[in-house]
Amino acid sequence: MKENGYILIKKLYKKGILKPYKILDENQFVGFLITSSISNKGCLKLDFFAILPQYQSRGYGGQVIEKLKEISHEYYGIFIEVEKVGLGRDKEENKIREKRIKFYERNGFKKLNFEINAFNVIFSSYILFTNDIIKEERILEDVKKVYLAEFGEKKFNKYIEIKSI
Repeated sequence: MKENGYILIKKLYKKGILKPYKILDENQFVGFLITSSISNKGCLKLDFFAILPQYQSRGYGGQVIEKLKEISHEYYGIFIEVEKVGLGRDKEENKIREKRIKFYERNGFKKLNFEINAFNVIFSSYILFTNDIIKEERILEDVKKVYLAEFGEKKFNKYIEIKSI
């Protein structure tokens, strides 16, 4: 039986690997994000980040990234994966991907030299350093460890491929 997303999120939350956060403005729900990590000495993976459409383009995203940097000082950086531009279903989806990448780059994220094929979706990888700049080989090792913790070795070997570009 396949494990659905909700069950996986719940399981990873109970293990302490995944943490969800609500984004509020004066008690008004604006969005949410989900992070995952396996130690406070590696990188923090930003798994999901969403601002509700009616609150987009109001500066909330940048404020959240700044706050995330502040509370993530024990990690050397915040890692993200963004669906690769040019591989979307259509022009509109590719524009959304480009916009997403520009947002992260504006907020200090730097492109890494590896891509991730996770469950047949290809992602470009980015890092926002919160402390010292770390060599890419170390980032790659830490990202693999997080994926292994999230999915287990069997699913990792079957569904996750990380390759240099």
